[in-house]
Amino acid sequence: MKSITPTTDLVEHIRLRNDIEKAILTHAGLSKNSETDPSSLLRLVDATSESVEVCSQLQRAAVHQARRSDVPWSEIGSVMGITRQAAQQRFAPEESNEQAAENSKRISGANAFNEMQILETEGKAGYHLVGFGPHFLTVLASKKVWEHRRLYALNIANKQSQMEDEGWTYVGSWFPFHFFKRVVS
Repeated sequence: MKSITPTTDLVEHIRLRNDIEKAILTHAGLSKNSETDPSSLLRLVDATSESVEVCSQLQRAAVHQARRSDVPWSEIGSVMGITRQAAQQRFAPEESNEQAAENSKRISGANAFNEMQILETEGKAGYHLVGFGPHFLTVLASKKVWEHRRLYALNIANKQSQMEDEGWTYVGSWFPFHFFKRVVS
């Protein structure tokens, strides 16, 4: 991890805060000079609440992506200013109903470097991606051959629409990666 001076850290904090503030004001349809009528303030409260949820989801996805790339819980906790145990308890994945399906299988040992090779092999064998988490992929059996794509994008909305127009189905994301699948045959 690079060394950051307190001045640099403060400047970056202010820059991030300003960027987030601008995004929230834009989402709420306001500017810094907007009137402070109750409806504007309520839109601002709503946009701020939504941004807290989105930032929480992005943080969770970033932590899970770090874990999938073998970053230890101790380093994640250190960056966040909490203990390894606190980070692990807070961000450990919950089991999903998809993982319990009889015709699905959970593949351990997946990470950002090998998961696409695993999905290529599984897709040719008739399995398609239905879930993922730190160090695992969950695939579901079918009678078809599948292909999978992983895109890197900070804003997936436009690309997702284009992919869906090309027959891809959005599976989900681990910030900053987004996963798609489609039937080959």
